[in-house]
Amino acid sequence: MNTQMSLTGARNRRPTLYGDAALAGFERPPSVTEAAHAGHMESEEFEGDYSKKFAGGKNTNQANGVKGSMGKFINGVQGAIDSRRGKGVHMTIREMFVFLLFLLILCIIAFASTSSSTYYFTSAMQSLFVNSQNQDGQTFEDVTKMDDIWAYMNTQLVNGLYATNDCETIDGNSTYGFICGGEGVDGNSTQMGMVYYENKLLGRPRIRMLKVTNNSCTVVDPFVREIKECFAPYTESKEDHEDIAVTNATGFDQQDYQAFVYNIFSWQSAKDLSTGTIYGQMGTYGGGGFVALLPLNNMTEANTRINHLLYNRWIERGTRAILVDFSLYNANINLFCVCRLLFELPATGGVIPTANFETLRLISYVSTFDYFVLACQGVFTAFTLFLVFEELLEIMKWRLRYFESFWNIIDIIVISLSIVTIILFLNRIRISEMRVNELMNGNLEVASLDDVVTANNNYSYFLAVLLFFSWMKIFKYISFNKTMSQLSATLSRSAKDIGGFAVMFFIFFFAYAQFGYLCFGTQIQDYSTFYSAVFALLRTILGDFDFHALERANRYLGPTFFITYVFFVFFVLLNMFLAIINDTYVEVKQELEKQKNDFEMAEFFKAKFYRVLRFLKLSKKGETPDVSDYSKWRAQLVRRGFSDDEINDKFIKFSIDEGSVKNADEVEKLNRRIDHIENSIGRILTDVTLILERFEEIEERKVLAKEQEIQLLHQVNIFDYIK
Repeated sequence: MNTQMSLTGARNRRPTLYGDAALAGFERPPSVTEAAHAGHMESEEFEGDYSKKFAGGKNTNQANGVKGSMGKFINGVQGAIDSRRGKGVHMTIREMFVFLLFLLILCIIAFASTSSSTYYFTSAMQSLFVNSQNQDGQTFEDVTKMDDIWAYMNTQLVNGLYATNDCETIDGNSTYGFICGGEGVDGNSTQMGMVYYENKLLGRPRIRMLKVTNNSCTVVDPFVREIKECFAPYTESKEDHEDIAVTNATGFDQQDYQAFVYNIFSWQSAKDLSTGTIYGQMGTYGGGGFVALLPLNNMTEANTRINHLLYNRWIERGTRAILVDFSLYNANINLFCVCRLLFELPATGGVIPTANFETLRLISYVSTFDYFVLACQGVFTAFTLFLVFEELLEIMKWRLRYFESFWNIIDIIVISLSIVTIILFLNRIRISEMRVNELMNGNLEVASLDDVVTANNNYSYFLAVLLFFSWMKIFKYISFNKTMSQLSATLSRSAKDIGGFAVMFFIFFFAYAQFGYLCFGTQIQDYSTFYSAVFALLRTILGDFDFHALERANRYLGPTFFITYVFFVFFVLLNMFLAIINDTYVEVKQELEKQKNDFEMAEFFKAKFYRVLRFLKLSKKGETPDVSDYSKWRAQLVRRGFSDDEINDKFIKFSIDEGSVKNADEVEKLNRRIDHIENSIGRILTDVTLILERFEEIEERKVLAKEQEIQLLHQVNIFDYIK
């Protein structure tokens, strides 16, 4: 009796899911054993008034005291569960549709700023300035020494900037290969600075040179007498700002010559040139330097200026970078192309050429579709503000518990990226409009669009990351289905094993990366730096490797390095990783097959569809699916999570066989019986769990009492010993 009362008290102290209000009206809540017995007896009762008892009718057991109250309590709790589940489903569906609308608008904004024309414009400029050949068959990529730089600028660069298919001069003679410029036959000015007839040259092309000072490094003592000069690799702290000595040259009048000399032989800062930092293969280059401007529409003058630079040894031993900058605009497709050709002259000697073409759309709103995109951008901003307000309310409600959910963290990331993307977009619009207006008003002699390129790239990068996380959030809504949740369940289950495997993998991997860098770094480009060696080994896993280069570097260590790496990393470690994933996937799949889906999206929409049909009177009210066939009824039970043994036991117990299910009423009655059995078993399991928890608490108290008794006896013994 004492045990039963204590169990009852423990149950009263246990917090419930729906609060203490559900227990209102009970003078003495039933004990665990009584509740279990009541639930067990109810599961055996299938009288004709069963539907009334659990469908809102009068409870026939109310006169039985505790048992009737318990039935009322069970009905109330079950109704609350069903109501909350229905509200949760509708809230989930609403949230899913709102997010899908948000994702659709985001995709429209992201893909509206790019098109196939962007690629073809870039490809056309690459073909003209990078892939074109001179009379010796050399291209931009074949530039390897200083003389090659001068040859490229006098041929491919000048021809690309100033040559078109055909043009007529003032005297009417055909001058194939020259740009249309100056005044036409009728005295009217023609278009100037057109590349490929279609691309307007914005401002004058600019050649910029950066160099370091002499004695910027120290010659070691054994070679001091033989080597008098030392030019270090480029850093801004070692950049040379002194004016270059100049020798006069023919082809210039005195006034033009003085202006030209001032620009090319005097150092100018990055602020004066409106340029930013440039990242090359061998280093990072500042925005200042010595600048030479080419004409807008005169090929002969451009060659004269380039030869003047050559005559005055503009490129010397201390030169570390030559940059050619120009910008183009194609009105046919409303795109800008910012072109940069970089020649790096490292301290080791030689030349490393790099070409970069950035195709942008700076004038955003022209067509009807552009204004539709503008409307989508406004809706996206409103969505972002709504999500910020909603998440702030959730954080205020749940406080630190809000951050315990993985999907809440994803929501914060998406909202944060949305805010940053909006800020970067506004900054991009501001800078673009400012630069375009300056170009249209003729205030810029040189179209320096470095800040526009930087703003556009930052916006594009953050927009891409935002789009990625937004698509990942879709897993939140498809994870209701157990099939869709296999990926997340497999990764979470195998996380511990994968973590242990990763430690072992990276020990092997970085050991081989260091080995390859130290042994082959001086001879193979893929291993020239530790960073490059890491990616070379990653490519080897995917089958992209050059075995003969390793063999040429060292005929013994090369093959040994390759064979052992492939064996340990590819055949052993990689297959261990796949085995971990495969075993975990099999376990997860077996467990999920035994579980019911938390929420079936297809069933939900199917039920809504039938409700609409009934509302439109296209389907009879109360019509139930045809499950009178034994095999279909059995399939229904299997989908609800019952095993074959359980189905057979219940059908045998109630004398139900393949021929006994005759009409929809019997099917509905059997359905209610099985639901009630399931609910009764769930209540029994809950009560058993409470009993087990109480027993564990009693055992813990016994152990504690035993320990206290032992301590007390020990203290008594010590006291007797002292006495």
